[in-house]
Amino acid sequence: MTVTTAQNQNGDIADPPARRPPRSRRRRALKIAVIVAVCLIAAFALVSVGALLYFGSDRPQAYEERVREIERTLGNPAPQGVVLLTGSSYFENWHTSESDLAPLDTVNVGIGGTKIGEQIALFDRLVVPFHPRALVVYAGSNDISGLPLLTKDPDTVVARVKEYVHLVHDRFPDLPVYYVAITEAPSRENVRDSIVRANTLLREWADEAGEMTFIDTAPELLTADGDIDASLFVEDRLHLNEQGYEKFSAVIRERLLADLG
Repeated sequence: MTVTTAQNQNGDIADPPARRPPRSRRRRALKIAVIVAVCLIAAFALVSVGALLYFGSDRPQAYEERVREIERTLGNPAPQGVVLLTGSSYFENWHTSESDLAPLDTVNVGIGGTKIGEQIALFDRLVVPFHPRALVVYAGSNDISGLPLLTKDPDTVVARVKEYVHLVHDRFPDLPVYYVAITEAPSRENVRDSIVRANTLLREWADEAGEMTFIDTAPELLTADGDIDASLFVEDRLHLNEQGYEKFSAVIRERLLADLG
């Protein structure tokens, strides 16, 4: 039997032609690639929507355990006629608020992570039981978070603060409300303009409407050049350290003692 071998022009034996994969195999690989890409896009979209719903929307139920802890700790009935501090982590982490604001009789029910909408939803449990003498609020910092898709614009934050103050006065018409300025923190440098804008609008509304008193703590947390003073914050660059709280509390104390003695 004679075996015929293909030769090139120089007489050398030529390599056999490369086999092409069957067309059906190529189509199958393409389909798999498309399916994987679609799945990855869907997974990313699902995670993004989940993050938006979790961090961007109001979820008062997420703080149920902390609310119940406050209710257990403060008892039933709750202390009456106090100066009540409510809001997010700047108040919850203010562990010396009672001594810093003495001789005023104060109670601190701050809950870290809460946004203004959640403070509205929890109003009946965090504020009403105390029938407070005055209400001090720190909220809005977590609304202007700087997180993509989740952060709110200043006008929206101002509208929610107004909604909260109106809710307070619907229940307690003569209750003095003090709103503490949103802090310009190093970790939120990217939304500093929005924070400054929100504070400006809230200060103007407080002066014009007379429904709340604006306590401007923000300037005390800046350097002489107007930059954010990073030395006043802990490692996360969001929350205040001991020195930061000394400056923060001094401004609040001065205003409250002047008005409430």
